[in-house]
Amino acid sequence: MDEREGVLAELEALRDRAVDDLRTRLTAAVLHMQEVISRAVTEIEGAIPAEHERLLPLAQVRERLAALTRPAVPSGIGLDAVRRLDAGRAQSEVLQELLEQLGPWCAGRAIVVFREGQAAGWSGLGRGVADTVRSWRGAINESPALSRAAAGTPVLTAATADPLVKRWLVGTGGDVLVVPMTVRGNVVGALLAVGQGPQLDGDTVQALTFVAMLLLETLAVRTSSPAPALLEAERLVPAAAPPVAAPTYELPEPSPLAVTPPSGVTVPPSAPSSPPPVGGAAADDSHAADTIHIKVPPVMPAPAVRPAEEDKRFEEARRFARLLVSEIRLYNEATVQEGKLTRDLYRRLKDDIDRSREMYEQRIPAEVRAVTDFFNDELVRILADGDRGALGM
Repeated sequence: MDEREGVLAELEALRDRAVDDLRTRLTAAVLHMQEVISRAVTEIEGAIPAEHERLLPLAQVRERLAALTRPAVPSGIGLDAVRRLDAGRAQSEVLQELLEQLGPWCAGRAIVVFREGQAAGWSGLGRGVADTVRSWRGAINESPALSRAAAGTPVLTAATADPLVKRWLVGTGGDVLVVPMTVRGNVVGALLAVGQGPQLDGDTVQALTFVAMLLLETLAVRTSSPAPALLEAERLVPAAAPPVAAPTYELPEPSPLAVTPPSGVTVPPSAPSSPPPVGGAAADDSHAADTIHIKVPPVMPAPAVRPAEEDKRFEEARRFARLLVSEIRLYNEATVQEGKLTRDLYRRLKDDIDRSREMYEQRIPAEVRAVTDFFNDELVRILADGDRGALGM
């Protein structure tokens, strides 16, 4: 290696050592900066409280804004609310409409069904209720409020004071009004209305629940048309005076004049009109070809009209079948959903279906059942949602 190559190699070695030294310094600086930043982040996070409400309380502001935007609560039960409840033709329709109509008088609301000492959520609306009510399960004796309701007494309690209700309404404050729901004198469930202060009008909630349960009691005997007392009132106006007939002027027919001919004038008698020739040789054969023969269609018998009394019997049978099957679904909603998926509804609900069919056959005359099986039709429509195969029969 000559002298020039030696100098070049020495310079390259110096350069490499300088780069390594610079990389080491930069790495140390980056590590130091990361440590500083990490400490700073930790200190900043420590300065921010875990509960943001402590830093800037907004609960009162939120409540005031909600009060400003909240629609005015109607006073009392309106006629339109009762009409909508009356329009329900099945138990589920009446109860779902009840939940809708309770909106102005409470926040969350739900219906729970009682059966064999257990309470199960059926349906609900409102914040903190609608998304979880189907998963509500528990023994009635776990809840002092539900126990009192099952005995027939309405109860008002704090949402956090009842063990079972507290578990259902996680994170919900305020009061809960528990109203017993009775059918034919038996408590079959309860309505839970959640609210606080002006959000909960207990009197109206109880009154609407009472009206809904009365409608359920009479569901099987009410006609499909709206109740006459709920129809829109007609305003009567005075009848207009009948128009006065214009006077008529009729002249009497002129009498024939008797004219006496002058003496010596003879008036020949008028020739009698001769009747047209009838048949025989005197008849004009030239008109025979002009004769028109009209074919008169036979008189068809009027279609048979079923007597109004018979129509009423069929309609009553249809309503009673709808009521029986609606009760099955109301008390077994979870089982119905599972049975539709596995397509064995009859196997899962055999006892309830057979008992309801026996009640149907005892009440509905054989001649009506021989024409149409309304009970089976309602099983398909209400339990299987129109899928006959899901019954598994």
